[in-house]
Amino acid sequence: MPEKLTPEIVTIEVQRFWKAFQERNGDALTDLYSPEAMVFSSSNSRPEPGRLASARRQREYFQPQTTIKVALGEIEVLLLGDSAAVCGYNFDFEAHHVATGLGSNGEEHIHQGRVTQVFSYNTEGQLRVVHEHISVAQK
Repeated sequence: MPEKLTPEIVTIEVQRFWKAFQERNGDALTDLYSPEAMVFSSSNSRPEPGRLASARRQREYFQPQTTIKVALGEIEVLLLGDSAAVCGYNFDFEAHHVATGLGSNGEEHIHQGRVTQVFSYNTEGQLRVVHEHISVAQK
């Protein structure tokens, strides 16, 4: 039986998610998603499976020359019982030398992006992302 879910546990998982991203740790990032996870990224108009989103991010952002910087805002957590939670927060994201579809090195800058993530315990008692939505404010 997993430990009772708390806002602090969810906050730690959010920080672990972005640490894996920033450190370009593909295995850790993929493992944070439930196999059934659905992801809306800031650049796609359709949802994609979490594992596919992780693989795409690894291809684009996890190249040796790529640098990533992430700063998180305050993480608001709403518990949905003892085993699931929704959290929302703002973030700033900067990536240099991103692999683009044309093989060139792109840049990405997101100021005050918004993230909503839904976490839930799986049958093994591990907290995983089951839904994620990242958006960028219109200028």
